[in-house]
This record gives sequence, C-alpha cells and structure tokens, in this order.
Amino acid sequence: MSTNNLFKSDLNSIYNIIQSSMIVYPKEIIIATLRDYFSKDSYYHFVKDQWGFANTTDHTDIPLDAGLYDDTTTRLFIGENYRQDGIFYPAILVKNNGSRSIPISINREKGSVKYSQIIYEDSCGHQTLVRNPKSLVTAGAWEGQIIVEVQTRSLRARDDLVELIAMCFTEINFETLVDIGLIIKPIQIGAPSEIDDRNDKLFKQSLTLDIRTEWRREIPISTIIDAITFTISFQDILHNQSPAHNITVNTETSIFDTILNT
Repeated sequence: MSTNNLFKSDLNSIYNIIQSSMIVYPKEIIIATLRDYFSKDSYYHFVKDQWGFANTTDHTDIPLDAGLYDDTTTRLFIGENYRQDGIFYPAILVKNNGSRSIPISINREKGSVKYSQIIYEDSCGHQTLVRNPKSLVTAGAWEGQIIVEVQTRSLRARDDLVELIAMCFTEINFETLVDIGLIIKPIQIGAPSEIDDRNDKLFKQSLTLDIRTEWRREIPISTIIDAITFTISFQDILHNQSPAHNITVNTETSIFDTILNT
C-alpha cells in the first residue's frame, strides 16, 4: 500500500515534528486502502496506471467487458474529490471534512523522554548497558472526518459499493489501519440520493468515517553523559578469596578522552 503525495515543507524537520497526520496522511491512506481493496475484485475492478492513479483510458471502440478479465482499463474510479479530468462512473470520491485537536493529556505528554541504549565493552569482554536520554517528547491527537462519496449510474452499483466500502473499514482493513496510526471509529452512512445528469440519472450516497490520528514531536537532547566509572575488584579465583581484603581500583574515563584515543 502506498500513497501518491509527499509532504514538501521543511518545517516539520526544522521543528522536529515526526508525525502530524491530520489531513494529508489520513486522506491518502483511505484512498490507497480502497484502491488496494477493489483491485482484488473482478467486477468492480480497480486498475492503476504506471503512476498509481486510476487507469481511465479512452473507451472508444473497446469491448464492453474491458477490465473485467484484464487490466485494459479500470472499471471503478477511486480518488480525491474535485478531480480535474473527464467524468468516469462508477466513482468513489474521498475528501477531508475537518479535524480538531484532542490533547492526550493536559500538558501534551510533555514529561515523556525517549532513551537510546549504548553498550560499552572493555578489553576483557565486560559489557555495560547505558541508557542515554535522546529526546523530549510532546504528543497529542486529531479527531475528524473523512467523507467517502459513491457516484454511479445504477441503483444496484451504488448499493453494492456502499456495502463493500463499509465492510472494508469496519472489519477487513480495521487492524491494518490501526497498525499504521489511523483509527476508524463507527461509520455513518447517509441517505441515498439521485440527481439529473444530462440525459441520465446519477445515484449518490456518502459514508462518513470518524477518524482519530496522533501528532508527535521529538526534541533532541544534547549528550549529558560526561564520564563512565568502571570499578575493578581483585579476586583469587583458584582459592576463591581476595588477595587483599576490600582492595579496589576506581578509574574514570571521559567520553571526550575516549574519542581522542580512538
């Protein structure tokens, strides 16, 4: 599963924002999920072109069953609303319907610290695991809605697609979306409608997906470990006794000295 858009701004990297899935990511993931889901179907078969978009070819002089047993053309358009190219039905159009900020905690998880683990080993093979603070973490959540609108030329196609989409997000792909950071809350299905479209009818129905995602910021912490202390105890292994009671040697080596000597 992949999306077609990349986030082009530098501000996320400048301010150490590693996750901010409010509009772009949820919408693209919903579209990518639907495309992957319907690409497995034979009748409502989604076919993508070399760029990953719906393969809406010119249908002049091609068979009526094109795309049913091959990938000549897509039999279903799936993409964003307000599309620029020619009309293609049946269609599944996806758009964002707004979001709001939901704090996880009153201080936005400001007290959280992310640690890195470093293993230090001496020449005798002794190892020490040191946990080093890596970054300060702040986090929160977004809750909003994604509108999935179905547009078809027939009543049966509209009803079929609405049911299939509802099962896609209610059960089939629910756990997959949770794993990638997008929770689909209970789905609302609106009333069906129809409008006149030139000399034909256009049948429409919308599904509202209540979603929850998270944002996360990790602010790097400068290295705070100045020195590591090693304590060496002398022991007579053969006689299981210390050659001199309570004799130890304490040595301090700074990280700066270690770097210079390597």
